[in-house]
Amino acid sequence: MSFSVSPAASDAERALGRELRHAVFVVEQGVPADVEIDGLDEVCQHFLVRAGEHAVATARARATERGWKLERVAVAQPYRRQAVGRLLVQRMLADAPAGSVVYVHAQESALGFWERLGFVADGPRFVEGSIGHRRMSWRPTRAGTAGGR
Repeated sequence: MSFSVSPAASDAERALGRELRHAVFVVEQGVPADVEIDGLDEVCQHFLVRAGEHAVATARARATERGWKLERVAVAQPYRRQAVGRLLVQRMLADAPAGSVVYVHAQESALGFWERLGFVADGPRFVEGSIGHRRMSWRPTRAGTAGGR
């Protein structure tokens, strides 16, 4: 199966992303809806992965004081372990502003995923939405990195 990754440019595409996020974070993982919907969607660049006409993954990124933050990475359950998340993150890394520190607040259960993409944990454990997280920064010089900046 082939996948395509592109910015979610229209309101309809961003709505598809919000539906995926709700299914993954709120329904599947039990994150409170008011934590998932944080009021920052309007200041983010959104991405969508499609398999044919079906939206199968989404994420957003935004500029912060620290750099380019990747957020809300969600892959629909039937499409996990098919490199969809890797393709999505690679596109987000390619679109990061030049010279920016790229980082993520990674769920502890996904630390290995992020490490395989060249991210390194560089912050203490914290809890958000009742889920343990670690801040991780992208180290593009490490073996196995993603993206092509």
